[in-house]
Amino acid sequence: MTGQNKKCGRNACLVQPQCVLTRRAAMATLLAGTVGACSAPRHLIAVGPDTLGAGTDGTIRSHRIFIATTRAPSSEPGVFFSGRRSEKLSFATVDVQIPANHVVGQVERPRRLPPDPDKDFIISNPQTLDGKGLLSEAEAAVRTRPRGERKLLIWVHGFNSTLTDAVLLLAQFVEDTGYDGVPLLFSWASDGRLTSYVYDINSALIARDAISEVARTLGQSSFDSIDIVAHSMGNFLAMEAIRGGSQKNVYDSTGKLANIILAAPDIDYDLFAAQVTSIPPEKRRFFVLISDDDQALRLSGFLGRRPRVGSVDADRLTRLGVNVIDLSQVKDTSSTHHDKFTDAPEVVQLLGTRILAGDNYTTSNPSLLGEAIVIGAGGALEIIE
Repeated sequence: MTGQNKKCGRNACLVQPQCVLTRRAAMATLLAGTVGACSAPRHLIAVGPDTLGAGTDGTIRSHRIFIATTRAPSSEPGVFFSGRRSEKLSFATVDVQIPANHVVGQVERPRRLPPDPDKDFIISNPQTLDGKGLLSEAEAAVRTRPRGERKLLIWVHGFNSTLTDAVLLLAQFVEDTGYDGVPLLFSWASDGRLTSYVYDINSALIARDAISEVARTLGQSSFDSIDIVAHSMGNFLAMEAIRGGSQKNVYDSTGKLANIILAAPDIDYDLFAAQVTSIPPEKRRFFVLISDDDQALRLSGFLGRRPRVGSVDADRLTRLGVNVIDLSQVKDTSSTHHDKFTDAPEVVQLLGTRILAGDNYTTSNPSLLGEAIVIGAGGALEIIE
């Protein structure tokens, strides 16, 4: 090492192990805020009693979450499906009970076990199914609703997520937005560790065929419309699958796709531009949620030396023919500002009462392609022409 620069410069970092460690430490420190309370138990599936109907006020609310996953099953208590990859798709359901004291924008995780049904989210009744069984149960859940109102939401979680993390966040989103369709979690094999960024990227890539298979099956179902919500690295997976479908001329071939909400996308901007331009302009029904104070994406862009979609200027994205919702003025309690789409009450209510409800803001341009919307204080909206 004699004569080599020992400082962490751009070129020196290619050969200096301590520089790699420094960057890993920086990533771990900054992204730690995206996990939630580190003192809370990480795995919570069926670790408490099934208390549906209990609670001091007698009005426990519950949401059934449908699951399609590339995770391998686990025998460890509370895990259900692990962070290991499986060669085949698995299907399941769980019930999530919402505590009576739930606050919009929060996930009330227990700090100790067993969870308290009056204060904590509880995940109970895990059931495994085959693909046909899951589809049959999902369709039965909306069969009583009139035609035109049978909706499905596909949720794709992000980096460093256990199955418990993903289920709780989806249940909170359904509760806070008032979403009245069927929520389906597509859970790819995230390792659930801050140090497994590369493992997670590869797991997302491996899951492309699986999520495409799920989308094709659901497109042929009796649901009238399908919405997609992806977060962080989950956008990378969702967009890769969408691009593949477009290249094969099967993207939204049934016409059921309603909206695609890309929250804080952890995608290289140039890659995203290539993904989007493969999709016909009239089918770019994307809402990209960005924020210029997203510290997690700022670090991701630094490490990858390219800007991430969730932190670029709105006008760069609108030129691609996608809609942008700028959350930069929205206040949240997270130190990384990476989860505003679920943490901020005005944002989740906007998504539920406007976008997922089918309100495209304007009548003059019902497709709302290539416009930027800024959410200001108190949820006030401004459409930037």
